[in-house]
Amino acid sequence: MTEKFDVLSIPFNVHIQLSRPKTGEDALLVMEDKPIYKNHVGSGHAAALFALAEGSGGEFLLSRIASLPYEIIPVVRKSEVKYKKPAQGRVISKGIINEEEWSSFLAQLDKKGRAGLTVGVELFDETQANVASFSFDWFIAKK
Repeated sequence: MTEKFDVLSIPFNVHIQLSRPKTGEDALLVMEDKPIYKNHVGSGHAAALFALAEGSGGEFLLSRIASLPYEIIPVVRKSEVKYKKPAQGRVISKGIINEEEWSSFLAQLDKKGRAGLTVGVELFDETQANVASFSFDWFIAKK
């Protein structure tokens, strides 16, 4: 994987039609307001929200590792989620990395060629409500 890899080129993400935010919008990825994302009560389906968050975690990770002088292979090992409110309409994502953990991760990756890192993702709906929080533990190895 290099900075040229595009999370939106993964066949599943193509299939579910995740997209990039509008120019100037503070978001990683977007899930537009479409009937295919709805659950039985008309809000965002938990699986659709999870897919958006997982793709967004990868997008955020790739944006952070783009400057590394070598290629990596990242794989999700564990995830945690807290659904907070029913998602209404269009949903956007934002990423979070603990900077101390990031520094430790880089040092271990340089030294051992592999390391773990936790990436957080927050989802916000069209009312700007924080509808879900995710944590993804990634295993990352030099290629």
